[in-house]
Amino acid sequence: MSSSTPLPHCRVLLRSKDGVEVFSVPSERDQESSITTATTRNFLFKGPTTSQALLPDGSAVLVQRPDQGIFKLDLTANTTAETTTTPFFQQSTSRVQIMDVSPQGTFLLTWERAQEGETPNLKVWRISDGALVIGFRQKSLSRDSWPYLQWTNDEKLAFLHCTNEVRVYPGSFPQAQETRFLEKMRIPGITSMSVPSQAPGTAGRILFTAFIPKDKNKPSRAALFEYPSSQPSHPTTGYPALLSKSLFQAEEMTVHWSPKGDAALIALQSTVDTSGQSYYGSTSLYLMSPQVDDTVAVPLPQEGPVLDVAWMPNPDKPPTFTVIAGRMPAMASLHNGTDGKATFLFGNRHQNTVQWAPHGRFLFLAGFGNLAGDMTFWDKNKEKQIPPAYPVTAACTVGYGWSPDSRLICVSTTSPRMNVDNGCHLYRYNGDKVSRTPWDNQNYLPDRLLQACFLPALADVVYPDRPQSPSLKDLGKGPDAASATTAASTAGAAAPKPAGRYIPPSARNRAGGGVGGGTSLAERMRAEREGTMKGAQRVVDKKTPVKVVGVTGQVVVGMAPPPTEQGKSKSAQRREKQKQKKQEEEARKKLEEKLAADQKAAAAATESMDPEKRARKLKKILKQIDDLKQKDPETLNDDQKKKIASEAELLEELQKLGI
Repeated sequence: MSSSTPLPHCRVLLRSKDGVEVFSVPSERDQESSITTATTRNFLFKGPTTSQALLPDGSAVLVQRPDQGIFKLDLTANTTAETTTTPFFQQSTSRVQIMDVSPQGTFLLTWERAQEGETPNLKVWRISDGALVIGFRQKSLSRDSWPYLQWTNDEKLAFLHCTNEVRVYPGSFPQAQETRFLEKMRIPGITSMSVPSQAPGTAGRILFTAFIPKDKNKPSRAALFEYPSSQPSHPTTGYPALLSKSLFQAEEMTVHWSPKGDAALIALQSTVDTSGQSYYGSTSLYLMSPQVDDTVAVPLPQEGPVLDVAWMPNPDKPPTFTVIAGRMPAMASLHNGTDGKATFLFGNRHQNTVQWAPHGRFLFLAGFGNLAGDMTFWDKNKEKQIPPAYPVTAACTVGYGWSPDSRLICVSTTSPRMNVDNGCHLYRYNGDKVSRTPWDNQNYLPDRLLQACFLPALADVVYPDRPQSPSLKDLGKGPDAASATTAASTAGAAAPKPAGRYIPPSARNRAGGGVGGGTSLAERMRAEREGTMKGAQRVVDKKTPVKVVGVTGQVVVGMAPPPTEQGKSKSAQRREKQKQKKQEEEARKKLEEKLAADQKAAAAATESMDPEKRARKLKKILKQIDDLKQKDPETLNDDQKKKIASEAELLEELQKLGI
């Protein structure tokens, strides 16, 4: 798609108590003036719905109407006011309580409450024609364990979570209800599993994780498995794990897969914080990957609970992930996806949410939920914050997400989480609010909106990865050019630098005595207000001390460490190597001369020794050699073997003494 060709508009789906609506939104700033708010409402589907599931290619959405069933709504055709009252699927789906779509959008997985005498209640449907493919029996539902059936990204295999085991089926279930499982992997005590369904994974190897809660004296365990495994299954412990981590306090596990599906971030949560510093329990974050020999505990720059974790979604770039952790104001940090070390700090703020744009260039950090809703926007490639024209606050936000072209952000306040001020708003990647929307938020007040989100891009639409565009303020155009500058200068003049509080000399240089040094709520609030919290900065990796070696790779005694070669020309580096080699040779010659002098001194001391004393010493050594000969030769060390080998020389020397 050429740069002159306009990009297709993004689509926003709004599901309310009145029905389902779809709107088209341009992402370019110069097209914002063409947006007109609709005066009449055009429904794709009328009536209340309880849940929805989007197909990955954005071609259709599945919605459930209470007591009727699941309907399939086509999003490619410009149809409105769907009047059919017949559900799409061939059998009854009115009692479905939760549903999930396979990675390629071929199958729909549903669960409904089991009834006596009924066999399957965990069902797999084919979305193309609505036929029931296969059913399983699953008595109870746990949100932490859902979905119980998970496909690989190519849908060639399906993993079914059963009691104390995981079964592997052909992904298409070719024999329908008669399909037999390919393998049964025994994992005693398993309560949840995770397969990287959204990642392609490695050819010929599929990774998955499992969580086994504590039982009696055994701690909770999170493990990384590989299918097929190169090791046989153990009769007691079951299917062999590649890596595992045990914690007595862990009660839940959340898994975040890398874009390639070759590494997993494991967050282990417990409801009780043994340190007593958090009311909400504690969280531990670990990195598991087959490329690493052991589980890596992710080093966090600030202690405290892990609030959110997200991988950079672009698999073509080096793997990185973002973590928000610590007590408020929490620290957000960027980490290397290979070793888990922090590489960049976004700074301390009231934040608990991180969301990456689909292309992996932009991301926003926000404080949603019980926080005020402050948002900051960042360019990961530049490692800089994108300054908005005005501070951005999206209060009472429930839902949020990026557009498929990585240019817009949708934030919404929905029911039943918030039963007031329902509505949906759009922001650009730099924090500028889109002033016009094709929908009227007055239609959703006070509690009419149920869900709002961007639809995935259609299969034939590919959005390019675009950098930041010049803002109107940078171009010197538009109303924001002068007003933003005036507002910024006025705000800067009206906010004088706060004066620091008096600290007695006895409390200065003491933990908690200075400003920002304590961990109490008052100290942290004062530190944030007075600007002493950490801002955005790169993390410098402190290199471990290296053993000093010469050019030839051998350790040189007493030689100074070689100077660093960064910033030097090739000729300067060559001269440094020649100088270092010369110093190494001189040090080696001095060492050899010293050893030769020591040997001469030892020989002279031997000659000057009293012959009788020397004879007694030689006899003592020969007696020790006789004792060593009586022992098993395999039990002797190298020094003892050398002593036995010197017996002939000692006898010859004793014979020369003639005593």
